[in-house]
Amino acid sequence: MSVKKSFLFGLFLLIFSQISFAQTVSADSLKEFAATYKMKAGAPFENFIVKIQDGYLFGEADGNGSNKLLKQKQNDTFLSTSSYGSTIVFMRDSKNKVIGLKLIIQGTELEAERIE
Repeated sequence: MSVKKSFLFGLFLLIFSQISFAQTVSADSLKEFAATYKMKAGAPFENFIVKIQDGYLFGEADGNGSNKLLKQKQNDTFLSTSSYGSTIVFMRDSKNKVIGLKLIIQGTELEAERIE
C-alpha cells in the first residue's frame, strides 16, 4: 500500500471513529445534562437551555436558535455545531450530580448554574 493510500485510510479511520463515538451516547445517559442553566453575571445572555432531541443534546442561548452538541472524548464535554464552535463542559458536585456548565466561546469562559 502506498504512503498516500495509508495516510488516507488512517484519516478515514480517525474520522469514522470520531463520528461513531459521537453517536454512541444513549438518550438515557443524556438526561442528566438536560436542564436550564442560569448564566453568571457578565454573560451576554441570561440562560442556556439544554434539551434532548432525536437522541442528541441541543443547546440554546435565550431563544437564539438551538445547536446540536456533539459528545467529545473528554468526560462531560460537548462541542456545539454553532458557527462559534463553542465547547460546553458540564460540572459535577461531589455526589457526581451535574450542577452547572462552562461555556467556552472563542477563548472566553462563561459559567452557569443549573436551575432546573
